[in-house]
Amino acid sequence: MLSASALFLSLLFFAFDSSAVQLVMQRPPLEASSNTQNNLINTNNQRYSTNISIAGQVVNVLIDTGSTDLWVAPPTGLPSFKHTGLSTTIRYGTGANFVTGHIGVNEFKLDGQYTIPSQALKYAGEESDFSAGHFGIWGLGFNTPGSSRVNDAVQQVHGTTDTSGQSVLANIFAQNASASDFIGISLSRTGDQEGTADASLTISEYDSNYEAVQNSPRVPQTPANTGAWTILLDGLSIGGKKIDWPTTLPTVAPAGKNVVLLDTGTTNILMPAAQINAIYSSIPGAVLAPNSPNIPLVQFSTTADVWVVPCTAQVNIVATFGDMQVLTSPDGSQNYTVCTGAFTDIGTIAQGETDGLFGDSFLRNVYTVFDFGTGGSTERPPFVQMLSNTDATASAADLINVRRQNMLSMPPEIPPIDLVKVFSGTEAPGVATPVTLAPGSTLSSSIASLSVAKSNADNANSGFSSRPSRVLVTAALLIAFSSLLHTFL
Repeated sequence: MLSASALFLSLLFFAFDSSAVQLVMQRPPLEASSNTQNNLINTNNQRYSTNISIAGQVVNVLIDTGSTDLWVAPPTGLPSFKHTGLSTTIRYGTGANFVTGHIGVNEFKLDGQYTIPSQALKYAGEESDFSAGHFGIWGLGFNTPGSSRVNDAVQQVHGTTDTSGQSVLANIFAQNASASDFIGISLSRTGDQEGTADASLTISEYDSNYEAVQNSPRVPQTPANTGAWTILLDGLSIGGKKIDWPTTLPTVAPAGKNVVLLDTGTTNILMPAAQINAIYSSIPGAVLAPNSPNIPLVQFSTTADVWVVPCTAQVNIVATFGDMQVLTSPDGSQNYTVCTGAFTDIGTIAQGETDGLFGDSFLRNVYTVFDFGTGGSTERPPFVQMLSNTDATASAADLINVRRQNMLSMPPEIPPIDLVKVFSGTEAPGVATPVTLAPGSTLSSSIASLSVAKSNADNANSGFSSRPSRVLVTAALLIAFSSLLHTFL
């Protein structure tokens, strides 16, 4: 099992706050779907959740392939929660973030199709206040020894014959032993590209739109028997040139390959700084703002380094797994007039366990099947199958049409080098010439609109201070038709 250092990294860190930052979010409306399997809710292309029922009460929970336990924290509480007298704590990231709660056994329901009469889960009533309407996390990981704090606590008291504490998926799979134990996940991308509004989680069946995934190569879990959805990445290339990425796990990954974790609980892609710099330094006009205190990081990173890239840059990044290549449009999660990199620094948070975390900004480009290798007539090692759902040509054309139109109502983009100077205090706001969006150009992603608001005293002064006295950053989430407010003091 992957330790807590790599579980739910951005689930908790996305709520990161300080005296300098305020976040206000609104849930965007989803497009209507003709697919009855469309049971996932996309919040700002940042979070994917579904509605479950606990003891008859509907609770919206985030889905996460990087963990196993289910815990809920509905704002109205759980009046019918059946307390077992047990409790447990789950720690995330470096261990400084944690969720503590009581363990209870209640009825679990999903989509009116699956019912578990007695499912042990954690009730963390006082621990969570998710402003986007998410009140818990449903782990979709392995039911291996040590993977579940809930199961450990239950079986320590009641013995290994008590299965109420095993994962929700394990209890669902047990109801149909003849079926193969797998899940299929499709993550939507709203606002930018057509035909991606459907978002689905299916259990022991394929989304009807992506049944061709059965013909895709099987990429085995590596290392085996770890209890994590880690697989081998054969290569990552930009513009047809492979990026040099030495593995930190030489006894597991052959030379030239890397171990990556597929995690729906991480919003973006985290990898070492050297490889991130190799990616963005190859983009003409991209500028690194090292340890930037003022330019917002819209994704979790272990450092404050920010790559600012031209919003009209064409960036095609291809991830190769075995015989399959996946075009990874680094859309990150937000589309801004000022564009920042969606690949961020993984640091040492998962050292010795994985080389990188491939979260939602990668998984949106594929329909992914996570096969546990159990169920049915034969058992086999766990594997992943992926079916690309990103057409490079169509995707680029749609991005152009949608974003050009939306950017017309936003503040003008300025060159990255000038943006970095403005926010480091070495160039006055308003000096740089705005970028003109050339016809036929392809927009990269992670777009936000930034404006510099100077104090009355500064405005009255003919010069400018070494740093803007107050920076107001307003980001219109074009792809989600929502809003995000950052205030930097």
